Amino acid sequence: MDLTKKIIGTSAVLGAIFIIIIIYAGMVTGCSTADNGYVHPGEDQLTIFSGKLLVGTDATYPPFEFIEDGVIRGFDIDIAKEVAARLEKEIEIIPITWDFSYKIPEDIRLDMIISAVSADEGKEEFVDFSDPYFTLEYILIVLSDAKLTIKEELKGKKVGMIDIRVKDIDPEYLKDYKIVEYKEVLQMMEDLRNGNIDAVLKCVPTGRSILEENTGIYRVLEEIKSERVFNIVFHQGSPLKGEVDTILEEMVQDGTYQEIYDSWFSIPGP
Repeated sequence: MDLTKKIIGTSAVLGAIFIIIIIYAGMVTGCSTADNGYVHPGEDQLTIFSGKLLVGTDATYPPFEFIEDGVIRGFDIDIAKEVAARLEKEIEIIPITWDFSYKIPEDIRLDMIISAVSADEGKEEFVDFSDPYFTLEYILIVLSDAKLTIKEELKGKKVGMIDIRVKDIDPEYLKDYKIVEYKEVLQMMEDLRNGNIDAVLKCVPTGRSILEENTGIYRVLEEIKSERVFNIVFHQGSPLKGEVDTILEEMVQDGTYQEIYDSWFSIPGP
């Protein structure tokens, strides 16, 4: 009789423990999904969290993304904020390290990456790319007192460029100049001031800084578009890509893109 009671008592205790485990598991599952808005992106889900856009960026490339007073700012960040607003989602900017392996970090939840990244042919096996959202422009800079009014007057003359950026410009544009390649910007600008070269071709972001920091010394002869473009990166097969491509086009059409662009890259007058 005592043995029977013990068996029944033990079974009751084990049963109660089993029920508690089931209830606890359900609570944990609920907390990791519904309570914090987590969903698995799919045909009906654009983002990981239903009300939030998780955006990764490597904040080491001003003016596209950088940290100022502890806050991540930049042209790319403003673009991402506008995208999030049009998706009617909050935005969370997540610092990452981009190593050009084109593999989205597996240990971080991200919906997309915007970090001055150029789509690389053959990397589509890892990720999807948006339509280009930025085309890098270059400016042809001469000395303010140079007797040059149009680029055609530079034909056959020496034009300085940073060596690794020569590939950004259409060879057809460069063929009329004698391109002098440099490793360092400071040396190139010094040679321009000393008359060793006649002009320099510099991308707008750094060229703008040179003009602002040397008022009255240089002027812009021409602005040209390069062949270098930037794309937003998505998980392969993400439905978010199509939505973002549509938003980027709308931003161009309604003038919002130009407003953001001008706030970061407008060229100061002479």
